[in-house]
Amino acid sequence: MAETGLLVDVRDVRMVFGKKRALDGVNLSVGSGEVVGLVGPNGAGKSTLMRVLSGTSQCTGGSGHVLGTSIGSGRRRVPFVGVMIERPTFVETLDGPSNLRLLAGIRGEIGDDRIDEVLELVGLSAAAKARVRNYSQGMRQRLSLAQAIMERPRLLVLDEPTNGLDPDGIIEMRAILRGQARAVGCGVLISSHLLAEVEAVCDRVVLIERGRVRDEFRPGGTGHARIRLELADARQAHLVSACDGVLSTQEVAQPGQLTIEASIAVPDLVIALVNAGVRVEAIFRHAGRLEDVYRQKVGRDA
Repeated sequence: MAETGLLVDVRDVRMVFGKKRALDGVNLSVGSGEVVGLVGPNGAGKSTLMRVLSGTSQCTGGSGHVLGTSIGSGRRRVPFVGVMIERPTFVETLDGPSNLRLLAGIRGEIGDDRIDEVLELVGLSAAAKARVRNYSQGMRQRLSLAQAIMERPRLLVLDEPTNGLDPDGIIEMRAILRGQARAVGCGVLISSHLLAEVEAVCDRVVLIERGRVRDEFRPGGTGHARIRLELADARQAHLVSACDGVLSTQEVAQPGQLTIEASIAVPDLVIALVNAGVRVEAIFRHAGRLEDVYRQKVGRDA
């Protein structure tokens, strides 16, 4: 393990393709039990960085370690990294368990009991006898996740893990990833364009643009909170504006319904409203906080 105690700790990572700098001095860390999200526009360098960290590509320059192994020249294959990058590829004429057994046989470190366990975990037990050529896109994603976690990796590197999943599948995916991080202590690195999903599952978000880290923040601290209030008495709207931590208010839909910008956490805002004598019928946190920050940092045209 590297001296930092981090699963991933890399500095000044560079990747050059001809005249193009796909990565231009990226610094990144991932700790044990931490879920880190990579966001950024297409072509920002997210997938390139994930390939470097997973050991499938050799970077042009940089230093640091992934699971204690240097990313520099002569890098050995990194052990125990579960990878789910780009479109998953399987033997179409075989069923899911047979595909996993085929992959497991390359290293010979897991048996049928573990394969059955991960198929149950990702929700594919009922489709065990179906050939992969008959799988939906969501089922392929589930099988890809199963192969990524079947060797109990210390680090998971996942590109668009919820692609093709229905809402129930997305919720299940969140639970699996959080479970791998919390119960197993695995580090998880996710790249996704679904900002709401990144916000829902990640402890920390890294914004990449043009091969560089543009910013880094925690979803709970991504700036001012946007909140919708429904008041029991519309005449109390002026009291909301005067509350501590309320930056602005805007009436929406009908009297008594407000959208507000607040500089304090929702529990603290509730206390401030109660202390001001405001009778609140309902309160909702706006779901697009990370999207707002993304637009501010990258720009609406990205």
